[in-house]
Amino acid sequence: MTRRRAWGWVSAALVCVVTWLGSAEALAAPPPEPRPADDFRRSDPQEAELAPVAKSSGLSDLTAVQPRTDILTLDEVLDAVIASDPRLAQARIEIDAVEGKLLAARGGFDPKVAMRGLIQPLGYYRHGIVDVRVEQPTPLWGLGVFAGWRLGLGEFAVYDAKLPTADGGELRAGVSVPVWQGGPIDRTRADISQARIGQRRAGLERDAKQLELEAKAAQAYWNWVATGLALEIERGLLEIALTRDVGLRRQVELGDLESIVATDNRRVILGREARVVGAEREFQRASLELSLFLRDPSGDPRLAGAERLPLQFPPAGPPPIVDIDAEIQAAIERRPDLAAVLAARDQAEVEVRLAKNLRSPEIDLSAWAAKDIGPGTPEQQPVELAAMIEIQVPIPLRKARGQLQTARAELSSIDAQLRFARDRVAVDVRDAHSAVAAAYQKARLADEQVELAQTLAHAELRRFTLGDGDLLLVNLRELAVATAAREQVEALAALMIAQAQLQVAQGGFVSH
Repeated sequence: MTRRRAWGWVSAALVCVVTWLGSAEALAAPPPEPRPADDFRRSDPQEAELAPVAKSSGLSDLTAVQPRTDILTLDEVLDAVIASDPRLAQARIEIDAVEGKLLAARGGFDPKVAMRGLIQPLGYYRHGIVDVRVEQPTPLWGLGVFAGWRLGLGEFAVYDAKLPTADGGELRAGVSVPVWQGGPIDRTRADISQARIGQRRAGLERDAKQLELEAKAAQAYWNWVATGLALEIERGLLEIALTRDVGLRRQVELGDLESIVATDNRRVILGREARVVGAEREFQRASLELSLFLRDPSGDPRLAGAERLPLQFPPAGPPPIVDIDAEIQAAIERRPDLAAVLAARDQAEVEVRLAKNLRSPEIDLSAWAAKDIGPGTPEQQPVELAAMIEIQVPIPLRKARGQLQTARAELSSIDAQLRFARDRVAVDVRDAHSAVAAAYQKARLADEQVELAQTLAHAELRRFTLGDGDLLLVNLRELAVATAAREQVEALAALMIAQAQLQVAQGGFVSH
C-alpha cells in the first residue's frame, strides 16, 4: 500500500478539473473565474450571510486553508501528555501521598518522651515526684527499650514505699518484648510494609495511567488527521463542481446547453458545500478533543489547525504472524495495571497475616534494672533487677476473628479482580491484533476501491464532455470517489489507532 494512494483523491480531483477545463476552454474564452472551495461563504453572494455564522463558533480559523508550516506529529502530542497532562500529574501526586503514608507509618518507631510531675504541699504526706521516661520501639520482633529518671522526695505513706528515691533520684533502663501477639508482626510494621508496597503500586498505577492516556492521545491524534484529510477531500469534491460550473454557465450563455443542467450543477454545489460544512465541524470537534492531550508547558490546551496537518499517513506494512499465546503471557508480565493489582494483593496478604496474629494471646516479657544515686536510706542503695510476664487472652476473640474474616474477604475479592485482569489482558491483546488485521485489510481494499472509482469518474466525465453522459451520473461517480477516499482515510486512521492500542495492550508505551 503506497502512501500516495492514501491521499489519491487530491490528484484525482485535479485530473477531473483539468479534463473539464480543457473542454470548457474549447467552447469559449475567457471563462469566468471559479470560486475557491475553501472560501465559498464569502465568494458567493447567496451564501455571504453564512460567513459570520461560521465565525460565531470561534473555531473557523482552525479550518482555514493555510500553508503547512509546522507539521504536528504524534511524538509532540505524546511528549505533551507526559509533560503537562493533569491526569498524569494526578497520578504522580498519588505517589507523593503514598510516600507521606510511609513516613507516617515509620512514625510508629519514633522515640517517645513522657514526663510527669506531682507536688503535694498540703496534707498529712507532703511530697513531690518528678518522672521522665524515654521509650524506643524497634522493628526487631516488637522489641522495645526504655530508660528513665525518677525523683521522689518528701513524706510518703507506707503503701507508697516505692515512690521515694535517693536525693539524686533513680535511674532505670529496661526492655520489653512480645512473645506471641505483636512479635512476628504488629500494626506499625504492617503499616510500613503496606506503605512500601503502596509506593510500588502507585508507581505502577502511574505507568498504567500513562499507557491509557497515550492510547487515547494516539486515537485523538489520528482521528484529527483523518478528519483533516477528509475535509480536504470534501473541498476537492466541491472544487470540481465549482470549476465545472464555469464551463456550464458559459455553455448556457452560448445556447449550447439547457439552463436546467447549470441549475442541477448548482444543486450539486450546494450539496457539496453542506458536506464541507459537516467536514469542518468534524475537524473542529477532533481539534477540541486533541487539545485535551496537546498542551503547552503551562498545561493549557492547544488547538491545532489545518495548517499543522501531515500531508499523508505514514507507510504501514502487513502485520506479522506472531505467537498470540506467548505474547499474552509476556503482556501479563509487563502490564502495569495487572502488576498494580498484584501489589494490592500483597497489601491484603499483609493484613491477613496481621489479623491472624491478633488471634494469639498477648504474652509480654519485660526486664529492667534501677539504681538510686546520691545520699539516701540503705534500702535505696542496692541495684534493682526485675523481670515480669504479662498474659492477656480475650476468650471469644470476636474482634480478632472479625478482622481476620474481613481481611480474607478483601484478599478473595482481589483474587477475583486479578483473575479478571488477566482475562482482560488476553482479550486486549487478541482484540488489538484483530483490529490491526481488519484495519489493514480495509485499507488495502479501500485503496483498490479508490483506483476503480477514479477510473469510473474519469470515464463518466469524458462521456459528459462528449455529450453522451449525464450530470447526475457524473455527480454520483465523483461522490463515489470521495466516499472511497474518505473510507480509505478512515481505514488508515483505524490502522494507526489499532497499532497504538496493540502496543499498549502488550504493556509497552506508544512508540514515539
